[in-house]
Amino acid sequence: MLSKEKPNIFYRSIQGYVHTIDKLSTGVGKFAMYLVFVMMAILLFESVARLFFNRSQMWAVEMTQFVMAVYYTLGGAYVLLIGGHVRMDLIFHRWSPKNQALSDVITFAISIFYMGVLWFGGYKGLVYAIKYKQVSYSSWHPSMIPVKFIIQIGLTLMFLQMISELIKSIAQLTGRKIK
Repeated sequence: MLSKEKPNIFYRSIQGYVHTIDKLSTGVGKFAMYLVFVMMAILLFESVARLFFNRSQMWAVEMTQFVMAVYYTLGGAYVLLIGGHVRMDLIFHRWSPKNQALSDVITFAISIFYMGVLWFGGYKGLVYAIKYKQVSYSSWHPSMIPVKFIIQIGLTLMFLQMISELIKSIAQLTGRKIK
Protein backbone atom coordinates (compact mmCIF):
# COMPACT_ATOMS: atom_id res chain seq x y z
CA MET A 1 0.00 0.00 0.00
CA LEU A 2 1.06 3.58 -0.40
CA SER A 3 0.47 4.32 3.26
CA LYS A 4 -1.07 2.80 6.38
CA GLU A 5 -4.38 4.56 5.88
CA LYS A 6 -6.94 4.05 3.11
CA PRO A 7 -5.35 3.91 -0.38
CA ASN A 8 -5.79 7.02 -2.49
CA ILE A 9 -7.82 7.13 -5.69
CA PHE A 10 -4.73 6.87 -7.90
CA TYR A 11 -3.62 3.67 -6.22
CA ARG A 12 -7.15 2.21 -6.34
CA SER A 13 -7.33 3.09 -10.04
CA ILE A 14 -4.08 1.26 -10.70
CA GLN A 15 -5.34 -1.76 -8.77
CA GLY A 16 -8.58 -1.62 -10.77
CA TYR A 17 -6.67 -1.47 -14.05
CA VAL A 18 -4.45 -4.43 -13.13
CA HIS A 19 -7.42 -6.48 -11.91
CA THR A 20 -9.53 -5.69 -15.00
CA ILE A 21 -6.78 -6.41 -17.53
CA ASP A 22 -5.71 -9.61 -15.74
CA LYS A 23 -9.32 -10.83 -15.69
CA LEU A 24 -9.83 -9.91 -19.37
CA SER A 25 -6.58 -11.65 -20.37
CA THR A 26 -7.64 -14.75 -18.45
CA GLY A 27 -11.06 -14.88 -20.11
CA VAL A 28 -9.77 -14.28 -23.64
CA GLY A 29 -6.85 -16.66 -23.10
CA LYS A 30 -9.09 -19.47 -21.88
CA PHE A 31 -11.35 -18.92 -24.89
CA ALA A 32 -8.32 -19.00 -27.21
CA MET A 33 -7.22 -22.33 -25.76
CA TYR A 34 -10.16 -24.01 -27.47
CA LEU A 35 -9.11 -22.75 -30.89
CA VAL A 36 -6.61 -25.61 -31.04
CA PHE A 37 -9.62 -27.93 -31.35
CA VAL A 38 -10.96 -25.81 -34.22
CA MET A 39 -7.62 -26.21 -36.00
CA MET A 40 -7.69 -29.96 -35.39
CA ALA A 41 -11.25 -30.22 -36.72
CA ILE A 42 -10.38 -28.32 -39.90
CA LEU A 43 -7.32 -30.46 -40.57
CA LEU A 44 -9.21 -33.67 -39.75
CA PHE A 45 -12.00 -32.65 -42.12
CA GLU A 46 -9.44 -31.91 -44.85
CA SER A 47 -7.69 -35.25 -44.29
CA VAL A 48 -10.93 -37.24 -44.40
CA ALA A 49 -12.17 -35.37 -47.48
CA ARG A 50 -8.90 -35.93 -49.32
CA LEU A 51 -8.30 -39.53 -48.22
CA PHE A 52 -11.80 -41.00 -48.49
CA PHE A 53 -13.52 -38.77 -51.05
CA ASN A 54 -10.55 -37.54 -53.11
CA ARG A 55 -11.84 -33.98 -52.55
CA SER A 56 -9.15 -31.65 -51.29
CA GLN A 57 -10.46 -28.45 -49.70
CA MET A 58 -8.60 -25.38 -50.98
CA TRP A 59 -9.54 -23.38 -47.88
CA ALA A 60 -8.51 -25.82 -45.14
CA VAL A 61 -4.80 -25.11 -44.76
CA GLU A 62 -5.21 -21.34 -45.03
CA MET A 63 -8.11 -21.33 -42.58
CA THR A 64 -5.95 -23.31 -40.16
CA GLN A 65 -3.22 -20.69 -40.55
CA PHE A 66 -5.75 -17.94 -39.77
CA VAL A 67 -7.02 -19.78 -36.70
CA MET A 68 -3.42 -20.35 -35.57
CA ALA A 69 -2.64 -16.63 -35.89
CA VAL A 70 -5.74 -15.78 -33.85
CA TYR A 71 -4.90 -18.50 -31.30
CA TYR A 72 -1.38 -17.16 -30.91
CA THR A 73 -2.28 -13.48 -30.56
CA LEU A 74 -5.38 -13.90 -28.38
CA GLY A 75 -3.52 -16.31 -26.11
CA GLY A 76 -0.42 -14.14 -25.82
CA ALA A 77 -1.71 -11.89 -23.04
CA TYR A 78 -2.79 -14.87 -20.92
CA VAL A 79 0.59 -16.57 -21.37
CA LEU A 80 2.21 -13.30 -20.30
CA LEU A 81 -0.05 -13.14 -17.24
CA ILE A 82 0.84 -16.65 -16.06
CA GLY A 83 4.56 -16.18 -16.77
CA GLY A 84 4.61 -18.75 -19.55
CA HIS A 85 6.95 -16.95 -21.95
CA VAL A 86 10.57 -18.03 -22.21
CA ARG A 87 12.89 -16.66 -19.54
CA MET A 88 16.52 -17.33 -18.64
CA ASP A 89 15.72 -19.25 -15.46
CA LEU A 90 19.33 -20.40 -15.08
CA ILE A 91 20.14 -16.99 -13.68
CA PHE A 92 16.77 -15.44 -12.87
CA HIS A 93 15.65 -17.88 -10.16
CA ARG A 94 18.88 -17.30 -8.21
CA TRP A 95 18.24 -13.57 -7.88
CA SER A 96 16.45 -11.93 -4.98
CA PRO A 97 12.79 -10.95 -5.53
CA LYS A 98 13.84 -7.28 -5.83
CA ASN A 99 16.43 -8.07 -8.52
CA GLN A 100 13.87 -10.23 -10.33
CA ALA A 101 11.42 -7.32 -10.19
CA LEU A 102 14.08 -4.91 -11.50
CA SER A 103 14.84 -7.29 -14.36
CA ASP A 104 11.11 -7.52 -15.13
CA VAL A 105 10.71 -3.73 -15.04
CA ILE A 106 13.51 -3.34 -17.60
CA THR A 107 12.22 -6.22 -19.73
CA PHE A 108 8.61 -5.00 -19.73
CA ALA A 109 9.63 -1.41 -20.50
CA ILE A 110 11.54 -2.60 -23.57
CA SER A 111 8.75 -5.04 -24.50
CA ILE A 112 6.11 -2.31 -24.27
CA PHE A 113 8.09 -0.22 -26.76
CA TYR A 114 8.44 -3.23 -29.09
CA MET A 115 4.74 -4.08 -28.73
CA GLY A 116 3.87 -0.47 -29.53
CA VAL A 117 5.83 -0.70 -32.78
CA LEU A 118 4.21 -4.06 -33.57
CA TRP A 119 0.75 -2.68 -32.74
CA PHE A 120 1.26 0.34 -34.99
CA GLY A 121 2.39 -1.89 -37.87
CA GLY A 122 -0.62 -4.14 -37.35
CA TYR A 123 -2.92 -1.13 -37.28
CA LYS A 124 -1.50 0.14 -40.57
CA GLY A 125 -2.00 -3.34 -42.07
CA LEU A 126 -5.60 -3.43 -40.85
CA VAL A 127 -6.35 0.03 -42.27
CA TYR A 128 -4.81 -1.04 -45.58
CA ALA A 129 -6.91 -4.24 -45.62
CA ILE A 130 -10.09 -2.26 -44.98
CA LYS A 131 -9.28 0.52 -47.46
CA TYR A 132 -8.42 -1.83 -50.32
CA LYS A 133 -10.67 -4.75 -49.34
CA GLN A 134 -7.57 -6.95 -49.17
CA VAL A 135 -7.96 -10.63 -49.94
CA SER A 136 -5.47 -13.47 -49.71
CA TYR A 137 -3.45 -14.33 -52.80
CA SER A 138 -4.46 -17.98 -52.59
CA SER A 139 -7.01 -19.57 -54.92
CA TRP A 140 -9.58 -19.31 -52.10
CA HIS A 141 -9.26 -15.47 -51.87
CA PRO A 142 -10.68 -14.92 -48.36
CA SER A 143 -10.91 -11.41 -46.97
CA MET A 144 -7.98 -10.52 -44.73
CA ILE A 145 -10.00 -8.01 -42.69
CA PRO A 146 -11.45 -10.39 -40.05
CA VAL A 147 -8.16 -12.09 -39.21
CA LYS A 148 -6.23 -8.81 -39.16
CA PHE A 149 -8.90 -7.25 -36.94
CA ILE A 150 -8.77 -10.10 -34.42
CA ILE A 151 -4.96 -10.08 -34.47
CA GLN A 152 -5.10 -6.36 -33.70
CA ILE A 153 -7.36 -7.08 -30.72
CA GLY A 154 -4.85 -9.67 -29.50
CA LEU A 155 -1.95 -7.23 -29.90
CA THR A 156 -3.90 -4.59 -27.98
CA LEU A 157 -4.59 -7.02 -25.16
CA MET A 158 -0.92 -8.07 -25.02
CA PHE A 159 0.09 -4.39 -24.88
CA LEU A 160 -2.34 -3.75 -22.02
CA GLN A 161 -1.16 -6.90 -20.21
CA MET A 162 2.46 -5.78 -20.52
CA ILE A 163 1.50 -2.53 -18.82
CA SER A 164 -0.24 -4.53 -16.08
CA GLU A 165 2.86 -6.70 -15.60
CA LEU A 166 5.07 -3.60 -15.51
CA ILE A 167 2.87 -2.11 -12.79
CA LYS A 168 3.06 -5.33 -10.76
CA SER A 169 6.85 -5.44 -11.15
CA ILE A 170 7.20 -1.81 -10.06
CA ALA A 171 4.98 -2.54 -7.06
CA GLN A 172 7.12 -5.55 -6.14
CA LEU A 173 10.31 -3.51 -6.59
CA THR A 174 9.01 -0.76 -4.30
CA GLY A 175 7.56 -3.15 -1.73
CA ARG A 176 3.92 -2.34 -2.47
CA LYS A 177 1.14 -4.83 -3.06
CA ILE A 178 -1.27 -4.88 -5.98
CA LYS A 179 -4.32 -6.89 -4.96
